[in-house]
Parts: sequence; C-alpha cells; structure tokens
Amino acid sequence: MNISCDIILDLIPLVKDGVASEDSIKMVNEHIKSCQSCRAEYEAIKYTNIDQTSIRDEKIILAIKRSIFISQLIVLIAGAFIGIALSNSMNMFYNFLIMPIIGSISLIAFKKKWYLSPVAIFILTYLWQTIELIVEEGFEWNRLYAGLFYSVIYTILVIIGVVITKLLKYAFKRGE
Repeated sequence: MNISCDIILDLIPLVKDGVASEDSIKMVNEHIKSCQSCRAEYEAIKYTNIDQTSIRDEKIILAIKRSIFISQLIVLIAGAFIGIALSNSMNMFYNFLIMPIIGSISLIAFKKKWYLSPVAIFILTYLWQTIELIVEEGFEWNRLYAGLFYSVIYTILVIIGVVITKLLKYAFKRGE
C-alpha cells in the first residue's frame, strides 16, 4: 500500500506522543523504512514521554484543587467572623443565611471532616460572646454561660446547612 508522505507526516507526531493506533504505528514504521525524508522528519521530532506529561497534568490539577480549597477556607473564615461579629446587633438575623452557607461550604471543602466547621463556630462564638460580655460588664462566673446561647444556635444553623447540602447532593445524584 502506497501512502502519501503528507499522511505519514500527519501521523508522525501522534506516533511520537504515543497516542496513535497500532495500525498507524505500523504504517509509519513501514513508510519510514523506504522514505528518507519522512525518516528524517520522524527522527527530528522530539520524543514526548507520556509519563512526564501526566505528572505535569497531576501537578496542575493539584495546584487548582489547592487554590479552590484555600478560597473556600477564606470564605469560611470570613463568613464565620462576619456572622459572629453580627451577634448582638441589629443585623444578627443575617446569620440565618450566613451560618447555613458556612455549613454548606464546609461540607464541600472538608468533605468527611465537615464536623470541624460546627465545632469551630461553636468555639469562636462562645469565646467572642464571653470575652465581649466580660469586657463590657466585668468578670463574674455567671458570664461564662452567657456565650452558650448564641454558640448553640449558630452551631445548629451550621449543621442545618450541612444537612441541606447533603440532601441536595443526594437528590441530584438520584436525578441522574
């Protein structure tokens, strides 16, 4: 079978990259045995190691995943501080939106370690509320319990966000 040099020149990069079919590889190898110009072109094209390409791709994907995770973490931390700072103010009802969103993002970002987010919200809210009350009104032992009210409410709201996200994931998986 006589195949034109143009077709072989189109196939040579595919053969060198390791993505050509077995028939194409055989065709190129047979052709370059008899055609000096195609053989020179075949030898001139640098060999690409497939393993090196996949390692580079894995590094790029890992960098993208790390960037997304850091972005999610920044949103979580900013949301938590904004929500906690809104406590005891006229805007505290925004926490009915903020805290479930924090729960949703924590489930997406942390996956199996989503429970860290409600724990962190509980601790941060308790510390914020307790320290704020002690600074404003002075230390008394009963002030140590004052921060529990908002801490429990915000923790429940975060868990509600996690539950809603899990239900949505389940519903969309069933729909597929």
